[in-house]
Amino acid sequence: MPQARRSGILNYSFDGPDGAPVVTFSNSISSDLSMWDEQAAVLPGRYRVLRYDTRGHGHSDVTPAPYAMEQLADDVAGLLDSLGIKKTHFVGLSLGGMTAQVLALRRPELISSLCLVSTTCFGAEGRPRWEKRVASLRAGEPFDAMLEPMMERWLSMKFRRENVQRYEQIKSMVLRTPREGYIGCGLAIIGFDIRHRLKEIDAPVLVVAGEEDPSTTVEHAQMIQAGIRDAELVVMSGARHLLNVDDRAVFTAHLTDWLASH
Repeated sequence: MPQARRSGILNYSFDGPDGAPVVTFSNSISSDLSMWDEQAAVLPGRYRVLRYDTRGHGHSDVTPAPYAMEQLADDVAGLLDSLGIKKTHFVGLSLGGMTAQVLALRRPELISSLCLVSTTCFGAEGRPRWEKRVASLRAGEPFDAMLEPMMERWLSMKFRRENVQRYEQIKSMVLRTPREGYIGCGLAIIGFDIRHRLKEIDAPVLVVAGEEDPSTTVEHAQMIQAGIRDAELVVMSGARHLLNVDDRAVFTAHLTDWLASH
């Protein structure tokens, strides 16, 4: 397992050969850097792999809610600066993909390419759903009340049946999420809307969507692709929201091909 380290409020791991291109992974809400284990097992021979826990998640600091997407982007920009990383390929899933888009707007010089996975450019579209979740958690509802519906959205039944051990790890990861961190990032999603700024993103972009993702749909991915010049789109057949785990072999193949071409 990679050694966990600290920079400011963020917990991170950084592994791979010196001098190799850097690939940074940003996690979804209610997860930590371990959600990228499948990809981190493959890439370090050719790349330096930087993973980190988003503010309020994993072993990063849990600061009081609310958070803003600009704040989350500045967190990772500060991490990159502290490590002396001048350029990185950036891979973000869901919340991580939203963070990636804002980072590309605020610090474009840091971005070699973007891989935007199971994400959207308009989190406010789901405002009623997110406001309900935040209100329930603030009222003291047990976090595990959201677990089974979340797993239905995240992982196919096929995966859950055939990968019992990894499925249990994913559930444990979700249940470890600090309540305040989830609320903070949920509020950041509610306030997120960069539809009018997509045209300003000037980097190679691959958008990856799961065909059966009910959270960030293929239509969300198409909106991003349409807004960013020359963005490419891959729709993974049968995959759900956490598609880097749900269909890890197919996703990792798309990712490695993308990185090799940029």
